[in-house]
Amino acid sequence: MNVKKTLLFVLFSIFSLSVIAVSNYKDEPTQQASELVKKYTLAEDADKTAVLEDFDKLARKHPENVNLIRSYTSLLSSRGDYQKSLTYLEPVNRANANPSLLLQECMLKERLGKKDDACYQRVISESESNHIENMDYLMALFFTNDDKFPAVKQRLLTKNPALSDDFNIFSQDKRSVLMAIYP
Repeated sequence: MNVKKTLLFVLFSIFSLSVIAVSNYKDEPTQQASELVKKYTLAEDADKTAVLEDFDKLARKHPENVNLIRSYTSLLSSRGDYQKSLTYLEPVNRANANPSLLLQECMLKERLGKKDDACYQRVISESESNHIENMDYLMALFFTNDDKFPAVKQRLLTKNPALSDDFNIFSQDKRSVLMAIYP
């Protein structure tokens, strides 16, 4: 259990720092979310429910804060609470076209047995209209069997050879990939 706790702490610390680093500002809800992620990862199992309740209150108070919702839904997803994660993602994704959060929504729907091809197509469309070629875009292409997948994968591999091990995930079938991300 300590290995799991350590891994969660490292992952969420990196995620929390990256959320703050990519923000043009440090708003209060994002800072509070970062603190709650830290508190959650350090908490004993018995205390995690209280932290989640605080996170839920914060998310309800600031449903438009993308950084907060991203942190909370990632935490919920890591616990296997996919449906609750979706309830927070869907309104944010209706209001904002963020391919990364859209992809999370698409994959969670599929994990819950409600595959939504239009959702993946929206990720692709938003990525292409913003000239974004990244792992989220590639994942959406993969899950839709898009003919562009091999060429985009090769371009990304060429641009990022250090990430070649990450691309091995695509040698698996879609169900295995989905289960690796959302067990």
